[in-house]
Amino acid sequence: MKYLFGLSALLMFPLAYGRDCSAPPVRNSDQAVCYATAYADKNGLAHGSSFKRKVAKGKTTWNVHFEDTRAETRGAGWEAEVDMATGTVTRFKSYKGDSKNR
Repeated sequence: MKYLFGLSALLMFPLAYGRDCSAPPVRNSDQAVCYATAYADKNGLAHGSSFKRKVAKGKTTWNVHFEDTRAETRGAGWEAEVDMATGTVTRFKSYKGDSKNR
């Protein structure tokens, strides 16, 4: 009975963000990408294999940029600033890209 209760609790309460990022502070680019990807999963943002990642370190935040590399979505993408101390996304910006066909 205890086993069944434990299993049902896991099914009812999914893991936070669906990812296991290491605890803050954010010390390297891999951790920053993990937190940005968790934010993307939570908010339904695309970040798959067709996205090119760029990560830059600032004074207090990591800037994680995802750019869509597919031909039909030139310039589309999004970026998030991840706070180094807390691991939370403090700023988000998205880009529509050029939808003109040649």
